[in-house]
Amino acid sequence: MFSEKSLRFRKLHARIIFTFSILLFLVLLAVFYSINNIISASTNQDIHKNLDNGQELFKFINAGSSLRLTQTASILASDFAFREAIATEDQNTMVSALANHSVRFNASAMFLVNLENQLIADTVGLAQSNAPFPFPDLLVVAEEEGTATTIVLLDGHLYQMVVVPVFAPTPIGWLVSGFIIDDKFAKNLKSLTGLEVSLLTHQQANKQWELRATTLPADLSKSLSSVITGTAPNQGGNSVQIKLNANDYLARISVLATRPNGVVIVAVLQRSLQQALAPLRFLQKTLLILSLLSFAIALLASTWIARSITNPIRKLGALAKRIEEGDYTQTLELDSKDEIGQLASAINHMSSGIADRESKIIELANLDVLTKLPNRTLFLNRLEQIIKVTNPNRSQVAVMVMDLDRFKEVNDILGHHIGDLLLQEVATRLQNVVTRRSDTIARLGGDEFAVILMVNDVKGAKNLANKLLKAFDQPILLEGQEILINASIGIARYSEHGEDVNTLMSNADLAMYAAKRNNSGCVVYDASLAWQTQDYLSLMAELRRAVTDNELTIYYQPKLDLKTGLIRHVEALIRWEHPERGLVLPDNFIPFAEHTGFIVVITQWLVENVVRQLKEWRKDGISLNVSINISVRDLLVPKLPEFFAKLLKTYDISSQCLRLEITESSIMANPQVALSVMNELKEMGLSLSVDDFGTGYSSLLYLKKLPVSELKIDKSFLIHMEKDNDDIVIVRSTIDLAHNMGLSVVAEGVETRVVYDLLVDMGCDLAQGSFISQPVAAQNLLSVIEDYQLRQVKV
Repeated sequence: MFSEKSLRFRKLHARIIFTFSILLFLVLLAVFYSINNIISASTNQDIHKNLDNGQELFKFINAGSSLRLTQTASILASDFAFREAIATEDQNTMVSALANHSVRFNASAMFLVNLENQLIADTVGLAQSNAPFPFPDLLVVAEEEGTATTIVLLDGHLYQMVVVPVFAPTPIGWLVSGFIIDDKFAKNLKSLTGLEVSLLTHQQANKQWELRATTLPADLSKSLSSVITGTAPNQGGNSVQIKLNANDYLARISVLATRPNGVVIVAVLQRSLQQALAPLRFLQKTLLILSLLSFAIALLASTWIARSITNPIRKLGALAKRIEEGDYTQTLELDSKDEIGQLASAINHMSSGIADRESKIIELANLDVLTKLPNRTLFLNRLEQIIKVTNPNRSQVAVMVMDLDRFKEVNDILGHHIGDLLLQEVATRLQNVVTRRSDTIARLGGDEFAVILMVNDVKGAKNLANKLLKAFDQPILLEGQEILINASIGIARYSEHGEDVNTLMSNADLAMYAAKRNNSGCVVYDASLAWQTQDYLSLMAELRRAVTDNELTIYYQPKLDLKTGLIRHVEALIRWEHPERGLVLPDNFIPFAEHTGFIVVITQWLVENVVRQLKEWRKDGISLNVSINISVRDLLVPKLPEFFAKLLKTYDISSQCLRLEITESSIMANPQVALSVMNELKEMGLSLSVDDFGTGYSSLLYLKKLPVSELKIDKSFLIHMEKDNDDIVIVRSTIDLAHNMGLSVVAEGVETRVVYDLLVDMGCDLAQGSFISQPVAAQNLLSVIEDYQLRQVKV
């Protein structure tokens, strides 16, 4: 007797074999059915394609025969002796010429018809009985179109007929040439197409189909006429299936000609389905045999697989049951190296793997993968615990939010790989400065970091922030690339600046953005920052109305030529005369206009008004060149060159009257796009200048590629020239560098005579600043220039 366990094993074994057998049978049945359908459809498609090709080839051969007949008939029609015989009514010569031509070019019938449609001569004997030409409709078509061709029924035979005129030099008759369409013609078509070819006629008088030529055997051709009765007129050129003496054919019936006397001539192209499907029958038998053989082999294989699977599965089931109960200490050793063995090995490692994965999940949920610092989630949780849980030291908590300046430029120019390395180095420097275990450093995302500080007052937080900023003074060397990075830090303290996590973080962010906006490095939150933010939002909304309400105005600051002492250049500077706020300086609204993209509208307004002013000055005989500042947003507009070209053409102003000043940071924001747009502007004849030169980085690397003719030294280098020899060296080196590269130099921010004299000694080309003239409105500019020139003359 079998034990209960043995019976269960045998039952599983039988179920596996039964299941595999049924599944395999269904799969083989589906495969057999699908392949059989595909082969049948493909064979049917091939038959139709064969009929299509045969029909096209039949048309091609028919057209070629017509062309050959037309060409050979034209040869005879143009023969001088033949035309002379027609003109002299030389009957013997005409008949002889037709007979010779018929033999020479294998024409089955030749006719010569006069202009009255009467037969003059032929090769079939109709002219001897004074019969008229039997197909006058061909002559009508030939008279209208120059030639005519069709298939006709004559004396029980089909002919391909062509008609050509005979000129001497006016038409004197018609030459008709034809060849017979018989069984020989049909066999030639069959040799080319591989199809059975039959040609039949249908006469309205007797309503009967008559076979005129065919390649079918005699026993089949006799029944063809009766089979297609009532079919051809309805089917036209479509495929139909017909049966001839128990043989199935797929046929294509095409109307070749419909004669005025009611005779319809058709061609029937046929393909035997038995012959076409013979390879399919062989494939079906072969496929059936292979399917049965595959089923038998698979049945044996399933029996062996069932026996090899059931025992390991039973053991694995017991092990899985123990894991389900929480016992991860048990293992199962199998000698098998297949999937069952791999499954056993995987289950063996599951116990220790679950604990490891849970630990890693917790770590990934709370740590930044790139820097290994706490992430935003862990940072906010710790901050919330500190300020919400009863803690005598929570009044010492301060939050510091830090954002890197120009980090996007590093990613865009040097690549994200260098950007990641930079973030890792920033994390390292933060850890070197913030060393107390009570403090928490975190990366909130992107290039934003944060620190929870345990400090007694805001002063302590500011001291630590300054240490962090100083840590970034040293350049960072990454894969041979030296990078200078700055940071902006905002500080908020509990509970002075907020009593919950969201408020503290929001206020620290406001302070950080204020530091970034003012380039002050570090800012402690103040209530006025919130009002400033609201104020700026309101200001931006009002700026959009300022353009349409003409609240913007343009001031011009003269540029003095230090070599000639003349003022031929000015810089256009925009001002906002707010109806309530009064004069709003560009520093208070231009950065935000650039951030929102509205700067593009302002720039277009500025350029158009400057060009209009140039036109007015030119009418007054005044020649000045105007410089205009272009922002990074403007350079990213692909149609900027088109805008300038259209504006200059509209006001008829030379492009040489404008100089575009582009800041280094604008160029570095997207060097490839900036360089492309600058080259287009340069090709238009516009002069380009690099504004605020020396305040960016990688300047020399890109300077040699830029299509500029001028450098503008930033005023930050000129302010302390009187007292700082380092600034003098920098300015002098910049001037020498520019001159060596063929560029002119403009110094802005010249406020004293000492700086002015130093620039003259250094060979600087142009200068602007309060020492020469403050920016003035257009209506006051000419008088300011004249007054300055007069003062120079007196000096």
